[in-house]
Amino acid sequence: MSPKKTILKELARAHEQSAETTFTRPAAIAGFSREPGKYQKAVNELLQARLIEGRKDSEGHMTIAVNANRLGEVRKQLRPAWSHPALWSVVLLAAAAGAILLM
Repeated sequence: MSPKKTILKELARAHEQSAETTFTRPAAIAGFSREPGKYQKAVNELLQARLIEGRKDSEGHMTIAVNANRLGEVRKQLRPAWSHPALWSVVLLAAAAGAILLM
C-alpha cells in the first residue's frame, strides 16, 4: 500500500473509532519508521491537498488528523480499485461491445 493510503487509512480509522478529530504523530503510523522520507513527503502532499490537517502538540511535535470537512474525499481515496466507477463503465462498455459482436 502506498504511503498516502497508509496514512489516510490510519487517520480515518482513528477518526471513526473516536467519533471526532484525533491527532496523531506521523512517526506513530505504521511504516513511517522504515521509510521516513517517503512518508514525510506523503504527509506534505496530503497537507497541501487539505485531506489532512496538522498542528503542534504540547511538546512542539507535529501531529496530523484527517480533515473532517473532506472525509468524503478521503473515503474516495481509500476505496478499492475494483469499486471505482470508471472501471465499471469500461467493463460495461466492453460487455456491450462483446454482446453486439456475438449477434
